[in-house]
Amino acid sequence: MPEKKNINRLLRQQDDRDVRGLAAYRSAGGYSALESALRQNTPNQIIQQVTDAKLRGRGGAGRLTGEKWRVVRSTDDDQKYVICNAYDADSRSLAARLLLEYNPHQVIEGIILAAYAVGASEAYLFTRSLYKEGIQTVQTALQEAVEANLVGRDILGTDFSCSISVVAVDLGFIGGEETVQIAAIKGRRGMPEQRPPFPAQYGLWDKPTAINSVETLANVPVIVREGPGAFAQTGTSITGGSKILTVYGAGAESEPRVIEVPFGTTIRDILTHAGINVSADDIRGVVVGGAEGGALPPSLLDTIFDYDPIEEAGAIVGSGVIEVLPVDTCMVAWAMERSRYLSKESCGKCVPCRLGVKRITGILEGVVSDLGVNGDLDVLDEFAQYVPNGSLCGFGVQATNPLKTAKRYWPEHFTMHVQELQCPTGKCAPVRSHRFVTKHVLP
Repeated sequence: MPEKKNINRLLRQQDDRDVRGLAAYRSAGGYSALESALRQNTPNQIIQQVTDAKLRGRGGAGRLTGEKWRVVRSTDDDQKYVICNAYDADSRSLAARLLLEYNPHQVIEGIILAAYAVGASEAYLFTRSLYKEGIQTVQTALQEAVEANLVGRDILGTDFSCSISVVAVDLGFIGGEETVQIAAIKGRRGMPEQRPPFPAQYGLWDKPTAINSVETLANVPVIVREGPGAFAQTGTSITGGSKILTVYGAGAESEPRVIEVPFGTTIRDILTHAGINVSADDIRGVVVGGAEGGALPPSLLDTIFDYDPIEEAGAIVGSGVIEVLPVDTCMVAWAMERSRYLSKESCGKCVPCRLGVKRITGILEGVVSDLGVNGDLDVLDEFAQYVPNGSLCGFGVQATNPLKTAKRYWPEHFTMHVQELQCPTGKCAPVRSHRFVTKHVLP
């Protein structure tokens, strides 16, 4: 494994609890970026540095962070907000939790730098209530930062002030959606809102709001401290920096490995870096992007991990969860189980998402039970387009990725179930015992 794969900009030593404290963070150069920014740089200069670093949102969409900040900054409004999304919608992802537990001050510094750049005086850290240790750690770090005049009024003796409030709830998968977080902070039911207008112009309390993932914001101090050029040397020509990944090997009992690798690393090298050695004969495929990610065959293991190449292959960067599928996986059954999970996680606001994913699940249950007909495969293709096109938020847009990639790369699994009434792996057990057929009988 090339040495450049082993980077550690965000992940701290998980066996050393002292790294959580302010003294340890400052001894490693912490808060020097904030001090230099407040004393030597204008907000627009910070935005330009983030833009030059090619920092793209790590929450899944991949939009350039600097562009989002510029919209918030340019909006003519006296009050603006920053929301740090530390929720981890996919519960199997460990990125946000580990950042809160082991690198809280870098998260705090990133939030304050973002607030300074966009002109916000209030910020919120939105996370899962289940992350009890992470919440306690970040609250302790916040108290240290307030006492050191790094958060609060007149930070470091300047005229810039910003407070940070921690909001912890648990709304299931949909809680990771940005407009859901805005609604939850306002005390409303957590359901997505139609866009436009986007939160950058019309967000929390109807004010301009910059919402970024915790991983995105944790990169900002590195950019300001080391310079955008040095930051962009790691990554690709369109995406600078690294990505925290949670990697699962084949099998339900596989322990997750959390790693940090540069964008542009191949999927094969990611697995190797995580200590998972695979060959084409050993696995069915690799799921990239978590619960809403797509499954890629072994022939695509050399695909580089970056937003555009991954999306072209049918997967997403998403939650940063990568999982290996055992060689005896039936892809019809896998798509069914993944669709069943997503149908339960849908908030239910959009009819195409609420009913469409459930309908996909039902059809796949029939196919797995060898009750499918050729027309079912056409209906699945229709729903695969219908659900994303009619959904308000990214959940519905990505919800059919498992189905689409399973049919795209393993079509023989579907046709064998439908035409030969057999599972290609011999493992599928019926989940239905009958099929209703309407017959028109002439008098």
